[in-house]
This record gives sequence, C-alpha cells and structure tokens, in this order.
Amino acid sequence: MPDDQRAEVADYIRAHAGTPDGTVRAIAARFGCSKTTVGRIADQHGLSDAWSEATDRTAAATAARAAYVAAQRAALQEDLLDTAADLLDRLHDRVTHLNVVKAPGEFAGEYVEKTELPSGPGDWRQTMQAVQLASSQAVALAKLDNENTTTASVTGLLDAFMEDLQADREAREPGEQPPDGEP
Repeated sequence: MPDDQRAEVADYIRAHAGTPDGTVRAIAARFGCSKTTVGRIADQHGLSDAWSEATDRTAAATAARAAYVAAQRAALQEDLLDTAADLLDRLHDRVTHLNVVKAPGEFAGEYVEKTELPSGPGDWRQTMQAVQLASSQAVALAKLDNENTTTASVTGLLDAFMEDLQADREAREPGEQPPDGEP
C-alpha cells in the first residue's frame, strides 16, 4: 500500500475509531485492504489504542448523559409528588363557583357572581383523579430509574466477564492480538 494511502488510513483511524464507521472491518472495507493491514497501520502510527480510547470517551459521554437524564427524572418525580400532596391538602377546602348572572330591569346586563361552597363528592372525585395521575406517574419514573440501574449493573457484569475472557485468551495465546473492537 502506498505511503500516502497509509497516511490516509491513519488519519481516518484518528477521526473515526470507535464509531460505527471506524471499526477495523469498516476501515478495511473502505480502503480495500485487510483487517491485518489496518492493524499494522494503526501500530505504525501509534494508534493501537485508538479504538479503546474512543470507546472510553463514548462511555464517559453516555454516563454523563444518563446522569443528567436521571437527575431530570428525579426532579420531575419530586414535582409530581409535591403536586399530589398539595391536592390532598386542598381536598376539603371550600370551592369557588363563578356564575354569570343577567341583571333584569333598566340596568340590564351581565355580571359575574362568585359563590364559595364546601367541596362535595364531585370535587373530591376530580381531585382524587388528579392525585392518582400524579402519583402513578411518579411511580412510573421510579420504576424507570430502577430498570436503568439494574441494566447498568448487568452491563457492568458482562463487561467484567468479557475482560476476564480476554485476559484468559491472552494468557493462553501470547502474540499479536487484533485491535480493540475486533473479534
């Protein structure tokens, strides 16, 4: 492979390693060479760790985004529970009714009459429906956080298992290993 094309492959590895277009297989297909050649070019240009570094950056960005989204869910969950508590506090408060009244006689027209009455079964039913909705949404957010935590711990276990397998393989088969990201 000519030196200028090797330099082009190295530049491509720097820019795209760790992305779907930057796997050793995708780079080999793009430049019409073997995966071994891509690995050698990476070694020659000091890019052997390019795939693992890109994976680490992606993992760190993903973890930061997950933490931000979890904080937003927690804030929303807290707001929903506060709203439900406020509604329960006001369950038996007096209810203000606004009525449009037409005035008879020579000063005919309309005005708004405000009446305060004790709350009744209809008001209680509507309030309890709102409380139920806010509470169920808060519970759904809590379940989502629990599922995400469980998924993250399972992923961590799988990553540890994979690292152990790779270490065992390297111990049994010393020598040249394919760059990270390739089987």
